[in-house]
Amino acid sequence: MFGAFAPMVPFPGRRCSGLLLTLFLFFISCNSGNGEQRQASGTDSLSNTAFDASLKNGEVTDSVMCRMDHSQTYALYLPKGYPAARSYPCIYFFDAHARGSLPVRIYKDIAERYGFVLVGSNNSQNGAAWPETNELVKTMMEDSRGRINIDPKRVYTSGFSGGSRVAASVAIFNGGIAGVIGCAAGFPQVQQAIQRKFDYVGIAGNHDFNFSEMAQLDNTLEQNGFQHQLITSNGMHGWPNAADLETAVLWLQINAIKEHLQPANETLVGAIKRDYDNRIAAAMAAKDWITAHDLAAGAVRVLNGVGDVSIFRKQLAEMETAGYKDAVARQAKLAQAEQEQQQEVQSQFAGQNDKWLSEKIKQLNKSAEHAGTPQEAQMNGRVLSYLEFVAYMYTDHALKAGDPASASKYLAIFKQAGPKNPDGGYLKAICSIQKGDHAGAIAALNEAASLGYDEVAKLIKDPAFSSVANDEGFKRIVQLVRENYTSRRVSDLH
Repeated sequence: MFGAFAPMVPFPGRRCSGLLLTLFLFFISCNSGNGEQRQASGTDSLSNTAFDASLKNGEVTDSVMCRMDHSQTYALYLPKGYPAARSYPCIYFFDAHARGSLPVRIYKDIAERYGFVLVGSNNSQNGAAWPETNELVKTMMEDSRGRINIDPKRVYTSGFSGGSRVAASVAIFNGGIAGVIGCAAGFPQVQQAIQRKFDYVGIAGNHDFNFSEMAQLDNTLEQNGFQHQLITSNGMHGWPNAADLETAVLWLQINAIKEHLQPANETLVGAIKRDYDNRIAAAMAAKDWITAHDLAAGAVRVLNGVGDVSIFRKQLAEMETAGYKDAVARQAKLAQAEQEQQQEVQSQFAGQNDKWLSEKIKQLNKSAEHAGTPQEAQMNGRVLSYLEFVAYMYTDHALKAGDPASASKYLAIFKQAGPKNPDGGYLKAICSIQKGDHAGAIAALNEAASLGYDEVAKLIKDPAFSSVANDEGFKRIVQLVRENYTSRRVSDLH
């Protein structure tokens, strides 16, 4: 479930003032005011390459082996019309847990609809340093560009959580990326100026503990002249639903038209306008003035020059006299409270104050249930989700250090904060193995499977379970997890 959140945890952040903003200013504030021309993500000589005719189109290939490194693979989707006498825009996906086929399968219908190639890394995952990850990225991109007719000027990256930071890192450090779709996490923590600009769509659920970070980043991008849009939903920490990802793809295509990377297309312009209309109407109906205002402002930015934006300008003016300014003031207070509570959670974990943490979980659940506004409820939910995440990280760290006693203590907090999170059972199983309790490990894995745990490849390959790998109970659990995997993929596709 969880991905990396390096800025806030001591091992391996909407309208918010405060400390986290400096994270982005480190590498954005030094940009030249006039920006720079986009770099091609390949060379024109690729048009003369003999592309791989053996690759299947119209269906997902879960594992394409890289020719220069057989230990690396990627998931692939080629539209049914491929190959054709033209190049295709491409999105490279980076999952926090190296599940390349997951986003490719979820979003393949979008790729088919708009003529995109999708590539998902099966190797990039949380826990690796950037130089190591970057070598994986370069190998995958070089292999795919040599075998697929990809438009070098329309290469995009996308990722979830820690994978979102990888997607942004590729654009920041390597260049040649026209746009990034960042899901549930923002930029990496770096201390150098960005020398390249790229279009950026952020997608975040309003119950995601990284929501405030994504909102801060969106504001910072606005201040520094990036083309940007934040898309929010009533979601948790995870890959976005297909509708939100489709909005992002439409948005990138409108910018590609404005940047003369693809021909004008009235159908695309009409589609993105209707999408904005629907999202703004829903936000206004819910009196979510901040979301409505951000969307209307985004519609003006992206459609100005290719479509009529008068209705969106009118909506912006009306919102200024409605509840927008008051909403901004309230949100700023909530954001400050959220940041303070996250810092408090960190300090109490560091001090190993189990009693305080247990009481905090009860208080956050109660505050979310009895909140006066949806925004206040969401804020309390995000703090609870953050507490759950920090407990996960502490548990995982203790297990990797071979300290099952400390892991048990942190795990109790984790399971109290997220009783329906299947990762709890998985971590408990590892903890039981370290204690020599194999029966307890099988019981804990059954619990994880019953809650929907579906990372079958991780389960099979995890060396923690080598001592029970031949146990009939473990084999049955593998089958249950495999069924969860299949069931979830079917659900994602619909």
